[in-house]
Amino acid sequence: MEQEDSNRGFIEIAQDAVIELMTGSSIPTPIKRNAFKAFDQLCTALIDIPVAYLEGVAAENRAVTQARLKIINTDGEQIAKQMDVDPEFARVAVKRYGQKILREQVNLNKISEIAASQIQQEAILKLKPDAATEVPAINEDWLNNFEKQASQKSTEEMQLLFGRILAGEIQKPSSFSIKTVNLLGELDSAVAALFLRICSLCVCLKVDDIYLDARVSSVGGNAASNVLRNYGLNFDQLNILQEHNLIIPDYNSYFDYKISIAGENIGDSYQVVLPFLYQNKYYCLRPVAELPKHQVLNLHGVALSKSGKELLRIVDIQPSENYTTALTDYFTRQGLQMLEIKVNDGNS
Repeated sequence: MEQEDSNRGFIEIAQDAVIELMTGSSIPTPIKRNAFKAFDQLCTALIDIPVAYLEGVAAENRAVTQARLKIINTDGEQIAKQMDVDPEFARVAVKRYGQKILREQVNLNKISEIAASQIQQEAILKLKPDAATEVPAINEDWLNNFEKQASQKSTEEMQLLFGRILAGEIQKPSSFSIKTVNLLGELDSAVAALFLRICSLCVCLKVDDIYLDARVSSVGGNAASNVLRNYGLNFDQLNILQEHNLIIPDYNSYFDYKISIAGENIGDSYQVVLPFLYQNKYYCLRPVAELPKHQVLNLHGVALSKSGKELLRIVDIQPSENYTTALTDYFTRQGLQMLEIKVNDGNS
């Protein structure tokens, strides 16, 4: 009984969050449509959103769910007769199946509540809603696959990540591939912690919400020779990340970061084509002496895979003073000073 009351509480929390999102004036209509479609499927028969003018499918979905509940509530003895098994066995099986359905639904409700809250918070941070923004419809195959993976996530850590993915996909469909969702669903807590570690050390080139590059610099060495072991990324740990397709196989790949080298400064600002992102802050590289005319800055290290870069958007970056010192010293040896700059980026 106590568990049922707790589950009912989670249902009400999700209901409040979704209703607040769907009735909020700060959310553009295209995003509301995607939100309704997603939450109506994930929270079927558990929330009744008062925005029927957006879509007309809620009643049909609830009818399907009611049919499922009738099956679950079918008398165990009747099932036992049909299957020619012990009645007690049938009753236990029906009960466990019902508990499994409820547990999965509670997981989906929690994740939906996280997603609704995040969309609402991001809308509040914007000065005004962009009602003219074209937002495509969320893909049904993506949503079906997400439901399958998310329903199995009972830990707060994984529910938070799945909630952020759902929020991102509702606002900008195709932000996260089905492959990436499945990859996240397969991660255990140990691999997730390793991925958080490597993301926290990543230097990134980002345009709008797209990562052109994201890598952990080997700061003058070779990651394949274990130079990153002092920062919690030894060779064996890198292999684990690679086996899960979170990083690319070449641990000494490179990307040219010369576009982050500053030109002439104007007052307190610096001219730079594209600053790089590190630890949730933007930086440019100021030359301490005159550089060669055709300067290149090939930053070698461990690069995130396509799925890794997609998941980078949803992790909470953790500070790392020792690696920051090593990175700063590396640029100094290249004749460059790492300077934080202010960038107006609503996605960072």
